[in-house]
Amino acid sequence: MKYENIIEFTKNTKTSKSKIYRFYKRNEDLFSDTRMRNGKRLFPADHARYFDSEVMFDQNKILRQENQSMRNLIDCLEDKNSLQYTLWRMDWSFFFTVAYKLDRKKNSCFKQMHGVYEYLSEKYGNTTDLRIFFTTEPFANRTGYHNHFVVYIEDKKLHQEIITDIQEYFHYDRTDVSQYDKYKAGLFYMSKEGLNGEDWDFIGKNKTIAL
Repeated sequence: MKYENIIEFTKNTKTSKSKIYRFYKRNEDLFSDTRMRNGKRLFPADHARYFDSEVMFDQNKILRQENQSMRNLIDCLEDKNSLQYTLWRMDWSFFFTVAYKLDRKKNSCFKQMHGVYEYLSEKYGNTTDLRIFFTTEPFANRTGYHNHFVVYIEDKKLHQEIITDIQEYFHYDRTDVSQYDKYKAGLFYMSKEGLNGEDWDFIGKNKTIAL
């Protein structure tokens, strides 16, 4: 792992020393990754990603809305006719966020999501079942839109290969991926503002839900 001193790290993160130290004070688990050498604190260079304004905003937003998401989860689970309930009952493999480098409009995001599905379907359609559910949201701190989406990959042997394909498909953009956990209410977070027009879609060979 590459380490940087405070001067190098401030340049890498484009932030101030005070903000860096406040961040590690709030995140003791990440602070444990830092090192002392010759009496100076060194920081992992890959921690710079935590200081990306968009990532930090998304992380803070998720934390602030965690309680509300659980309320939404309970409400939606009570309505067994809701689209959210139907999606929640389905199997999903991974949760992705794509923050585009360009300031994309809604219809451009819509085409990007269909594009990545078509790419994966052409490559893997005969070997595994695939489906995607996505939503499009505006950035809070810049113009343009970004996407959250969940993907189901039936053949677990292909999981890592397909993750890599998705990341390479969006190689000009920033992608975050995590294992899908139905108990974290990700689907409800994605559809918290409602589902309208080009803001969302469900893509799969067998559309077994009412759209």
